[in-house]
This record gives sequence, structure tokens and C-alpha cells, in this order.
Amino acid sequence: MTVTLSSSLPASVEPAPADSVLRPLPPRAVRWLLRAAFAVPYVVLALIAAQTTPTTLLGLTGNQATLDRATTALDGGVVQAIGQLYPLLSGVLLRFMPFGAQGAAVLGGVVAGVLLQLLAQDMRRRGLRMREVVAFTIALGANPLYAFVALNDLQAFLGIALFALAVVDMVRFFAWGDTQAGFRAGLALMLSTLVDPMGFVYLAIAALAAPVLDLARHEQRGIRRANVLVLVFPSVAVALSTAVLDTMVLHDPFAALRGTIDVSGQRLAGLQHLFATADGLLLVAMVVAGATLALLVGRPGAVALVVALFGGIIGGYAIGLVPVAAAGNVFVTMLSVAIAILPPVRGRVTSTLVVVLAVLQVPLAWAAAFQREVVVEWMHALVAVVLG
Repeated sequence: MTVTLSSSLPASVEPAPADSVLRPLPPRAVRWLLRAAFAVPYVVLALIAAQTTPTTLLGLTGNQATLDRATTALDGGVVQAIGQLYPLLSGVLLRFMPFGAQGAAVLGGVVAGVLLQLLAQDMRRRGLRMREVVAFTIALGANPLYAFVALNDLQAFLGIALFALAVVDMVRFFAWGDTQAGFRAGLALMLSTLVDPMGFVYLAIAALAAPVLDLARHEQRGIRRANVLVLVFPSVAVALSTAVLDTMVLHDPFAALRGTIDVSGQRLAGLQHLFATADGLLLVAMVVAGATLALLVGRPGAVALVVALFGGIIGGYAIGLVPVAAAGNVFVTMLSVAIAILPPVRGRVTSTLVVVLAVLQVPLAWAAAFQREVVVEWMHALVAVVLG
């Protein structure tokens, strides 16, 4: 496909690469129908989960933990909330959500459907074959880990979704010179820092990933640093504003963050136990799968992004940014980002291998789910409600 530019354009404007031409969007009504169709199964699961009998372990999942922390902080007054509730936006959302954790699960189900549609839509617009789009959409959506994160940890799922969508726009910004996409990516990363404690980890990973991305205007000096600044500026501005507010009210610029970080022997022991079991091997298998996919599609630099994501999420758990009763964050984040950066696959053999690799993610995710006690307990509770 060729791109023809009018001769009236300024000489400084360069055409985008031929493979950067996006296919047109389907009609708005079709897009929303697809989002609703994708969301229905998760919303149904959320309604079933609302009828399950609470257990001690399920009470430690993200939604309930965030709700309890937000209730304690906000009921103690605004000043106390500023110092104890980070990030503030997701805490306020959970605190005033109708039906509490159950309402958050329903909202998470809706977001899960919307994210699936947006990622599938973007794959199709970038020129991926329909079988590749279907394979990766099923790989992400048709496993219990995706549903578990979406329905049990709204703030983490919102952070993951915003990060994945930011990566989509970040690639367009760097590789195609789409400035509007760069602004969207920066705003999405900023929102992720406002809803998820892992937001600044995602921001750091996005900044570190910049050197491995293709650059459209590589001949312009300092363009990569300028692009990174566009990505990080909104988040840094919000962080500095929060620090100033904490300093004025509580005389501690890190008050909000200090109350979130929790390095405990229990978490470190949990990580040590994790990597001594089959669950740890399955996590490593996900990293290997992501690296293999990057090599298959000719993006060896993306291997560094895969490793950084894995290390960032594990590190976030170690310092308390991920709830104790968490499961599936690594799988959902890594696969979402892989979908976001996947270029059009050239060659029938390579396309077949990519589809096979995507399909293999389904049994891998199910095997990982059955290794996590909290997911197994959650699935048993759902089955018990369905069977009466």
C-alpha cells in the first residue's frame, strides 16, 4: 500500500510508513454492540459472584482490601485520607461505589469487555489477519485469570487497561510520529498513576521501553528524549502536585506513598515459595512465550520490555503495591501489552506460529489459575452458586 501526499504540504512534513496506515473504524453502533457482547459474560460472572459466601481468603482480594482501606481513611476525615489513601481516585471510587465490592466487580466486568474490544479493534486496524485477532482475543479473554483480576481488583485492572492502551498510542507516537497519540498515551499513563499503586511502575517501564521502539523522525536530534517527556510529564506533574499537597497538610511530601509501601517478610517468603512451585515455572513460561513472540515478529527489542514488565510486577508485589490475594496480574499485563505492540505478521509460516503461540496461552493460563489457591476458591464459590 502506498501513501500519496499532496505537494502543497510543507517540506518538513514526512509521510508515515506505508504499514502505519490504519484501517477505518467500524460504525459506532457496531463497536458498542461488540463491547456489550464481550462484557456480558463478565458481568454475569460478577452477578453470580455477588451471591457467593464470603471467605477469609476472598476477603483479601483487591476490591475488598481497597474498600476497607478507603472506608477507614475517608471516614477519618479528608486530611487523614490524603495521607493514608493512595491512590486517592480508586479509593474514592470504591468507597462510594453502589453495592461496594459487588458493584466494583460489575464495573470491572464492563471494563473487561471494553478492553477486549479495543485491543481486538486495534489489532485489526493495524492490519493483523482475522485469525490472529481471534486467537489473541480468546487467549486474553477466555481464561479465569483475566476474569479474576477484572472482577476482584478493579484498581489493578484499570491500571493494566490504561497501561495497555497507553502502549498502543505510544507505539503510534514513536514509530509513526502521531503527536495526538502521544498526548493520549501520556494522559492514560497519568490516569494509571491515579487509580493503581502500580501506575508509577508502569510509567517507568514505558520510559525505559522508549529506546527499543522504532522512531519515525530519527534524524531529528533529541526527538526520543522529547517523546519520553511528552509521555511522563502529566504523571510527574500530578506526582509533584500531590507531594506539595502532602507537604502543606501533613508536612511530609511522601505521606501518601509511605502508607502504601509494605515490605514484609510474609511477602518475601511468599515470593520465595512461589518460585519453588509449579506456579513460578508457569510465570517464567509466560515470560518465555512473550520473548518468543517478540522474536517471531521481528521485534527483539521487545524482549527487554517483557522482562521489565515481569520484574516490575514481581517487584510491585514485594513492596506492597499488589494485594496479597492477587493472581493473574503478570499474565494479563504481559499479554495485553503483547497485543498492543504486535505488528502485522508477514509470511504464512510465521503467522501460523504466532497463532499457535497465542492459542497455547489458554491452557497455560488455566494451568496457572489452578495453581493459585485464591482463584481456585473463587471458581469453587462460583460453581457452588450455579449448582445451587
